[in-house]
Amino acid sequence: MAGKIDWRESLNLKHPSLKPLWIRVLAVAVCGGWAVAEIFIGSPYWSILFGAAAAYMAYAFFISPDSSYFSEPENKPEE
Repeated sequence: MAGKIDWRESLNLKHPSLKPLWIRVLAVAVCGGWAVAEIFIGSPYWSILFGAAAAYMAYAFFISPDSSYFSEPENKPEE
C-alpha cells in the first residue's frame, strides 16, 4: 500500500474553491433542494441524509466560529 488516504479529508469544508459566497450558498441550496425532492419521491432515508448534509454545510459555512475562514482575504500582505 503506497499511501493511506485519510477519509476525514473528504469532509473538510475549508477548501479554497469554497471561499466565494455564491458557491457556498449554491452547495447548501442544492443539498436542501435535493432533500425536498426526495421527500416528494418518497425516499425518507435519502431525504434525511441530504437534509443533514445541507444543515452541516450551512452550519460550517455561516454559523460556526470557524466561518471567519471564508471571509478572510485570499492574499495576505507579507510583512
